[in-house]
Amino acid sequence: MRRVLALSFIVVVLTAGLMSGCKDGVPQSDLEMFIVRTAEFEGQALQDTLRQIAAGEPPYNGYANFILGNGFYNSASDSARYGGWSNQGAQALLDSAEVYFSLAVAQDSTFIEPMVNLGSIWDDRAETIGNRQQYDERLAEAKKFYNMALAVDPGDEKARCNLGSLYLRQRRTSEALAEFEKTLEYNPESSLAHYNIAIMFAEAKIYREALAEWELASKYDPDGDIGDRSRENIKIVHDLMNAPTPPIGK
Repeated sequence: MRRVLALSFIVVVLTAGLMSGCKDGVPQSDLEMFIVRTAEFEGQALQDTLRQIAAGEPPYNGYANFILGNGFYNSASDSARYGGWSNQGAQALLDSAEVYFSLAVAQDSTFIEPMVNLGSIWDDRAETIGNRQQYDERLAEAKKFYNMALAVDPGDEKARCNLGSLYLRQRRTSEALAEFEKTLEYNPESSLAHYNIAIMFAEAKIYREALAEWELASKYDPDGDIGDRSRENIKIVHDLMNAPTPPIGK
């Protein structure tokens, strides 16, 4: 799951898809090709097929557990839209997703995608009702899994940007910016990193720099969710900047 920051006056918060998609419609990796093949099944047939593969040999057993975990995570996200992450149904679904992602990692210690999603699960749990100690402990678990993924691939966009987002929510702004900038060192066209840097500028009311970063995010993700959100935020900031200044004393 890619975590994208949002401002209080920006109405849309992006939570991008959990499954690794296929860029430009063409599968690029073994995981992506596996996802395309299993997408031919639906409903109970899909569940039965995935569970059968999950009991088999690597790497496909890990892939199957990853997709099963995604199903529970997507359902948890749907449940949280109505009752928040404190909703008992959402929490139970997160628990199930965690089981499958953990199995995928146990079956392949280099499998980054479930590591990142485990981090996101603990990020989400941090949003449930609890005391400050519980909040910090849950974020520490999230950070552990993001760093686990980065130990496998230091250039992984989702792990590094999610870690930056975590730091920013803790008001550790310099560390957050360092993670987003490190992402751009590996991939200057990371729309996710440009988007999050734009949020940092906008929160600091440095709007022109924020607009420049959202323009880049839109350029590098013209047809995706991040591009859409960037264009929406650009319009909102333009409206704010162009709003007439009320007369003094009014």
